[in-house]
Amino acid sequence: MKKYIGKRLAGMIVVLLGVSILSFVFIALSGRDPAEIMARKGSLNATPEQIEAVRTEMGLDKPLPVRYVHWLKGLFSGEMGDSFYTHRPIKQDLKEFLPVSFYLVSLSLLWIILLTVPISLICARWRNGAADHIIRWLSLGGVCMPTFWLGFLLLLGFAVKLGWFHVLPDPGIKGYILPSFTLALPCACGLLRLMRSSLLAELGSDYVQYAKARGLSSSRILVRHILRNSLPPVITLFCQYLGYLVAGSVVVESVFSLKGLGSYLVNCVNAADSIATASCIVIIAGIFVLANLAGDVLNRLLCPWMVREQNA
Repeated sequence: MKKYIGKRLAGMIVVLLGVSILSFVFIALSGRDPAEIMARKGSLNATPEQIEAVRTEMGLDKPLPVRYVHWLKGLFSGEMGDSFYTHRPIKQDLKEFLPVSFYLVSLSLLWIILLTVPISLICARWRNGAADHIIRWLSLGGVCMPTFWLGFLLLLGFAVKLGWFHVLPDPGIKGYILPSFTLALPCACGLLRLMRSSLLAELGSDYVQYAKARGLSSSRILVRHILRNSLPPVITLFCQYLGYLVAGSVVVESVFSLKGLGSYLVNCVNAADSIATASCIVIIAGIFVLANLAGDVLNRLLCPWMVREQNA
């Protein structure tokens, strides 16, 4: 296990290095001049001399490889420089915006678990029944539903019509209930369909027939035996959704006026802030690859016999 984790971590470093290079270079070569953007914020009629002075002050007059190496050194030391957008240290910006996205994604993952596991067990226990057919059609609609449209519907229903929430975020965990549900529902619907299929695939296994011959009830077989063996593909997709939730939170944060990492990233892209943008993208990519690693390790711990079958 240690050797496997070491190999994955080494590969993760290579992936993050490639992501950092591509994100930094693409933003820098996007054709937008952050010095001109910042100069015209102070004066719409900024002269070329003023723009050049801002460029020198921001360090944009240096060659692109030099700027990248300087930023990369700061990334490893925790000092990523100052953001062109907020004029503050990026480290300070991340301390402000990252917790908002963390709470949003954490509550979304909880919604996904609460919606996926019990409902998929119901579908597998009474497969091809009325409840199973209704849930399958509803889950298909949930997968296709745009998050921004769902967010506006929830705001209209629960904030405007019923008054249970405010249009602007409420303080505390209450302000994350609607945004997290909006972010979680499409993922939960996709995961539900996968888990239902995985459960039904295990129902025809030999150990299930043996358990029935021993007199065990269908519900007990489903919860105590089938559920564990059907988890590997579900865990893999669940961990992949973690990276999607972090990256896709920008839409939900915009709808519900949350100031998280997603909205900060969009503002930095609009300002052509290559340093802050690359820092955010590397963080999101790091979360994604770590989540994939965690899913693989968890699958190996839950079902070690599957690993032995793959290596045989």
